[in-house]
Amino acid sequence: MAEKRTTVEFENSDPQVKEVSTDINPQEINQDPDTYARKIASERGAEYDQIAGFAVPCDFVMLPSKGRIYPPESPLHNLEELEVRHLTAADEDILTSRSLLRSGTALDTLLDNVIVNKSIKSEELISGDKNAIMTFLRITGYGPEYKVEITCPDCDADVTAEFDLTKLNMKMLDTEPVVEGVNRFNFTMPSGTVIEFKFLTSKEEKLISDEQDKLKKMTNSPLDHNITTRLRYQIISVNGNEDKGYINKFIGVMNVRDSRAFRKYFDDVEPDMIMKQEFSCVQCGHRGEVDIPVTVSFFWPDT
Repeated sequence: MAEKRTTVEFENSDPQVKEVSTDINPQEINQDPDTYARKIASERGAEYDQIAGFAVPCDFVMLPSKGRIYPPESPLHNLEELEVRHLTAADEDILTSRSLLRSGTALDTLLDNVIVNKSIKSEELISGDKNAIMTFLRITGYGPEYKVEITCPDCDADVTAEFDLTKLNMKMLDTEPVVEGVNRFNFTMPSGTVIEFKFLTSKEEKLISDEQDKLKKMTNSPLDHNITTRLRYQIISVNGNEDKGYINKFIGVMNVRDSRAFRKYFDDVEPDMIMKQEFSCVQCGHRGEVDIPVTVSFFWPDT
């Protein structure tokens, strides 16, 4: 039996703008509401982009990775800047979609919508490149002022601080990969063990989050496995051995000195936005550089 489809047409008063229709497939909605919501959001954004007489501004966003870790067959290969359009009211539909928010895919759907080259998917971006785009969207969409509550490192008081996102610095990739165009890097641990590691993509970050949530539900344990889970995704070989079982066993017995040394090195070389800025505590007068927390107010400000 053929699938039942409904066509909805949207009227407009401008004769120069052609009619827009959207096919609604009830079966598709029932089978996977989250995927269907992302599809419709993307189609709506594309339709609004094409409305005659309204040009949505675009800009080029510098990528911290310089595109050097993406393979030659990827449209991101050696791409130092990515063209991105500014946020529109249609994009706010994505940011307020309950289905997308529940599934944790609202931001990825938003990025897929605003990246001009549609052959590039947000899940392929490493986290640092994704963060650079999100910072650009936050500044151009809501302004550079970012108010967030932080805990003073001196007096432990919770205070509201305002940061200027335009003053953030970007840490560019300055480490040579093992092979050009391959997300693969070397590190020698204090014990002498040589590992190869990679920078994580948006897709892998979500897999880590999902895995940790699933593990908590299955074991009903208050213990987080943040460090070891992340290491399993980051490390791709140990002394030349790429067997997953071997790597997992190594991570399970890795000494603390090696673990801390690698994690510090990873943080030092990972291309990303540097989310740090000067802070002055209104309670005790302490001044110094602090980490800027990224909370829901980053894309969902109160005003």
